[in-house]
Amino acid sequence: MPIARAPCRLPLRLAAAVLGATLAATGCGTQGPTTAPSGATPSVTPGGTAGPPTPAASGPPGSGVDSSAVYASIRADVIAIRGLQPSKAVDPVTIDATQLRSNLESEFDTENPPAQLKASEDLLIALGLLPAGASLKQITLDFQAGQVAGYYSPEKDELFVVSRSGQLGAAELVTYAHEFTHQLQDQRIDLGKLGIDVPDQSDRSLARLAVVEGDAVSVQTAWMLANLDSEQLGELLASALDPKALAALQNAPAFVRETALFPYQDGVAFVTRLKGSADYAAIDAVYAAPPDSTEQILHPEKYLAREQPIQVSLPANLASVAGAGWSEAGRDTLGELILRIWLTAGGVPAAQAKIATAGWGGDRVALLRGPGGATGLGIQTTWDTATDADEFAAAATTAFAALALAGSVQHAAGSSTVSIAIGPTSAQLLAALGD
Repeated sequence: MPIARAPCRLPLRLAAAVLGATLAATGCGTQGPTTAPSGATPSVTPGGTAGPPTPAASGPPGSGVDSSAVYASIRADVIAIRGLQPSKAVDPVTIDATQLRSNLESEFDTENPPAQLKASEDLLIALGLLPAGASLKQITLDFQAGQVAGYYSPEKDELFVVSRSGQLGAAELVTYAHEFTHQLQDQRIDLGKLGIDVPDQSDRSLARLAVVEGDAVSVQTAWMLANLDSEQLGELLASALDPKALAALQNAPAFVRETALFPYQDGVAFVTRLKGSADYAAIDAVYAAPPDSTEQILHPEKYLAREQPIQVSLPANLASVAGAGWSEAGRDTLGELILRIWLTAGGVPAAQAKIATAGWGGDRVALLRGPGGATGLGIQTTWDTATDADEFAAAATTAFAALALAGSVQHAAGSSTVSIAIGPTSAQLLAALGD
């Protein structure tokens, strides 16, 4: 039951990665990743060999641009920065916004089986993160159509660059640097081994996606700082501030927006922390021992200390405890990030929500369905200390009231666990969860 399903595509979201990188470059944000030295010699991974040259790629339809030489130059730069060599060529294809929307729609159902999509909708609605009757498919497509600047598909060996202007400008060049990094990652590290699409491990999937995207944002930023002049940086910033892109970002529900931005913003912060001023060997090592929680991305010191999530088990008989006509639709892990988003959606100030979830140890949620379309949730959380549990329980109680959820939060003084039940059978669920 994926609640924040990572797509099999690896997209670059315009306002997240391009704007963030531009602000870093212009000194308006945090310091960006270190730029590779001019003329750096690319290192080759063990057993790696240079791939064949990529065939000529055309520019945006009607632009009259043959972009093969431009893309070839970017590939050489990215190889030098990232220290990986491609094993085979993947033609970059430039598409417009209309073709992007068509691609997204045609692939959505394949990537999101109806039962999983329905479970995600029911869970998010039950938590109060989406309004009743919301279509997660429509929300996701509207968001992606306005935000995605390009994507690489490991399954299909496809790489697309979206040109909304009809030109091959700064945004398109940066996008290709980002997506070609994904190609290198997949061909040399094998992204399929990360288990990003495991359906009942959404928190772990988000964490591992953050490494993949943070890596690519780091490389694209290094390329951008080394290759774009001030006029092109201004063009890049203008494209990131495009009203349609910003509207897609602002109109998306907070859950969709925050989980979409997390892999780029927090991912690049994680990569920058681990990489330091050295090359990407430290990041290659992360792929061999990837993070298991968003907590490890949000707090890199916990990843470095190998602080693993606490495995939380739910009773096997929750559906029967709920009563006649109830069945279980799936289980998942929310994680620190999603619990933080949930608290802020419930009116808890952002700074307080960060504090209240910083001591996350582990959790597990079960989605239940009952008569007449009723839904219920049983959530068990565990925290590093009893004080951490106290802080979360207090914040969760505030969020419960603000979101007008049916159910309650259960926490005993001195305990490091907090139980949450939502729905018409919440009393029975809480009794089964215990404390």
